[in-house]
Amino acid sequence: MKSTLAFMAIGVAPLLSGCTTSGVVPVGPSSYLITKSVWGFSGAAPIKAEAIKEAADYCESHGKVLMVTKTIENGVKFGTTPSAEVYFKALDPNDPELKTPPPIEEIVR
Repeated sequence: MKSTLAFMAIGVAPLLSGCTTSGVVPVGPSSYLITKSVWGFSGAAPIKAEAIKEAADYCESHGKVLMVTKTIENGVKFGTTPSAEVYFKALDPNDPELKTPPPIEEIVR
């Protein structure tokens, strides 16, 4: 009986956490997108922060520098899960675009 309950708890835990991510998706030359959503009642800001961290890790692992260009946050609403999208560029450390980066477009829904 105890082993059955433990097995059920292990099987249910991922469903309760409910985090989904796209991973890094190319959307253009040196441009990428990461989407994340988490089932539950948390806000979208921590989800966006996790996506930005994933983007930074990706850039660092490729010897590049992160430049976020756009973020979209979708908060908790009936029938939806909180989520975030982060659009970014992975640039060479000496890329001139890094000297005067454009403002980040931020959308909150």
